[in-house]
Amino acid sequence: MQSTRSRLPTPPACGSLQPTGHYNHVRNPVASRFAQSRAQASSSSRSRISSIRRKPPQDARSLATPVMAAAAAESGGESLAFSSSTSSSIIGSGGGAEGRRVVIVGGGWAGFGAAKHLAEQGCDVTLLEAAAHPGGLSGGFRTTGGRAVEAGMKGFWYQYHNIFALLRELRLPAWPLTEWTPSGFWGAGGKLLTEAPVFSSRPRLPTLLGQFVHTFPLYWSLPLPDRLTLLPFLATLADYVSSEEVYEQYDKMSAYELFRRCGVSARAYDEFLRPTLLVGLFAPPEELSAAVVLDTLYFYALAHQNDFDVCWPRGSVAELVFMPLVERIRAAGGRVLGSRLVTGFSTDPESGEVRSVEAVNRDTGEVFSYPTDAVVFAVGVGAMQKLVSSSPALASQPDFCALMQLRSLDVVATRLWFDRRLPTRYPANVLSGLEPSAGATFFNLNELQDEYRDAAGTVLSADIYHAASLLPLSDEQLVQRLLAAVRACEPGFKVARLVDSVVLRYPRAVTHFSPGSHRHRPTQTTSIPNVFMAGDWVKGLPHGANGLSQERAYVTGLSASNLVIARLHGSTSSSSGWDPKLAVILDVEPDEPHVAAARAAARGFRDLASAVGLRSPLL
Repeated sequence: MQSTRSRLPTPPACGSLQPTGHYNHVRNPVASRFAQSRAQASSSSRSRISSIRRKPPQDARSLATPVMAAAAAESGGESLAFSSSTSSSIIGSGGGAEGRRVVIVGGGWAGFGAAKHLAEQGCDVTLLEAAAHPGGLSGGFRTTGGRAVEAGMKGFWYQYHNIFALLRELRLPAWPLTEWTPSGFWGAGGKLLTEAPVFSSRPRLPTLLGQFVHTFPLYWSLPLPDRLTLLPFLATLADYVSSEEVYEQYDKMSAYELFRRCGVSARAYDEFLRPTLLVGLFAPPEELSAAVVLDTLYFYALAHQNDFDVCWPRGSVAELVFMPLVERIRAAGGRVLGSRLVTGFSTDPESGEVRSVEAVNRDTGEVFSYPTDAVVFAVGVGAMQKLVSSSPALASQPDFCALMQLRSLDVVATRLWFDRRLPTRYPANVLSGLEPSAGATFFNLNELQDEYRDAAGTVLSADIYHAASLLPLSDEQLVQRLLAAVRACEPGFKVARLVDSVVLRYPRAVTHFSPGSHRHRPTQTTSIPNVFMAGDWVKGLPHGANGLSQERAYVTGLSASNLVIARLHGSTSSSSGWDPKLAVILDVEPDEPHVAAARAAARGFRDLASAVGLRSPLL
C-alpha cells in the first residue's frame, strides 16, 4: 500500500528482517589494540593530528573483570571521592615548576585530559572540582546500600580514537567497554520504529550507500517513500561547510526549518529525526541549530558507514576510567582536589592575566588561593556562567559576556532494580513519546555491565533529556512514567516488581545548541592571555568530533594543554631546561572521496553563485 506523505508545516514566525530476541554483540576492534598495548606502550609525542586504523577484532570478554572500588563516604553514600585535604590556605608551586603553575577548573573529560598531559610534561597542575566525586556528567557514586549510580549512561562511538588511545595507555586490568551493540528505536505506545545494526560487522561500502544497504532489510515502521524524502536534506551535508559565512547562516536556522525546506515528510520527521535529535542533542529540532545538527549527524552517523557503531562501559565510568586517570595525574605530580568551589580570581593590573584562583572547600568552609601562570576552564555552560557572574575580572571581557547568552538543558538520570531477570530485545534503546518535548533512553545493564551479569533481578538505566517539564514531578511520579514507557516496549516487565530506584536531577546540565548560538560560543583562546577554554561546547576546534561528545570534550582538553605549553614555553622564566612535548591528537577518519568531491563542488558552486548574485534556495 502506498503511504500518504504530508509535508512539515511552516513554523510560527518566532524566535525486512525482524529484530531477533537476542543480542548481536560484535567484537570491538579497539579491544584487540588494548591487549597489544599491554605489551608495548606508544612513545609517540609528535604534535600533529593523525588518522588511526583499526585492526582485526579480538574478543574483549576474554579480558579479566576489573576490581571495582569505592572510597570515602560522603552525603549518605559512598563517593568516588577526590582528595579534599591540603596543608595551607595558600598553595604554592610544587618544586621546580616555577612559571609552570596551571590551575584547571573542572574534572570531566576535558579537565582530566588537560591535567594529565600537563602534569606529565612537568607543569605544576592543580585541578579544582566543585563535586566530591570525579567526572562531571560522567561521574558516579554508590548509595549507602552499595548500588552504583551514574549521571546517565554514556556511549563510546566508533570515531572516539583519542579516548580509546587513552584507555590503552592507562593499562587497566581489563578493557572497560563492551563490544559494539545494536540499538532499538521505539515510538509512543511501545511501537518499534527501527533498529541500528552493528555496521562494522557488515561489508564496508561508501558512506550513505552502506547505511542504506545495511538497514534496508531491517524492520522499519517508516515506509520507504518517507525515508526517501531525507535525500534532499543529506545534500546539505556538502553545502553547509562551504564557507564560514554559509555555516553561520545554517546556524541561525533551526533544524526543523531546514527539514521543512528540504521537503522531509512529516512522518519521517516525527518517527525518526525528532526522536533521534532529542537523545542526540537533547532538544527537539525546532530548538536546535541546523548547523550543529548537521555537524552531529555527520560525525556520529553519516561520514562513514561504521560511525554509528557504539559500545558501552562495562561498569561505572568513574570507577573503571576516572579513578585510574586521577591516580595517573597524581603520580605525575598533579593535585586533583574535590569539593573546591571556585569563588574568584586575582589579576595582574597591567597585563590582565589571572595570577591566582580562589576557591572554598565546601566541606570545611576554608578558603584557599592557588597562584597560577595559566588557567584552563573545563566546565559546562551553566557553571561557566556562574563563574562569569561572580567575577568582575571575567565579566569585564566581551567574550566572557557573550557566553552569558548561551542556554543549557535539563537531564534526569535513573536506575531501576527489578525482582526478576527479564530479557530486552536490545541492550540499548531510544524511546520517544514519554513526554511530547522530551526524549529518553533505557539500557539493560545485565547485558552491558559485569556487575549485573549474574544478578538475580534486572537492572535498567533510564535517562530523560530536555526534561524541564518533568523536573517538578516527584521521584515516584518520574519512575512510574518510565515504567509505563518501558512496559509498553517490553511487555514482560508488566509482571516484574520494582524493588529499588534512584532518581538524579541535573538542571541546566548540558549545552543547548540553539539557533544562532554559534556566535556566542567561546574559542579555546580568550581575551585574557593566560586563560583557555575546554569542553564540547567551545568552537573553532580543528577536529572532526562534534556535538555533545565525550571525545570532543577530551580532545579540547588535550588541545588546551598544548595551548598552555605553547604559552608557558615562550616565557623566559619557565622554559629554561624545560622541554615539554605537545599532546598527540588523533583526528577522525578523513572524508571519503565522494564526500570530499561533493564538498569541493559545493564550495565552487558557492563561489560562482556569489559572483553572479545567485542565492541558495535553502538559505
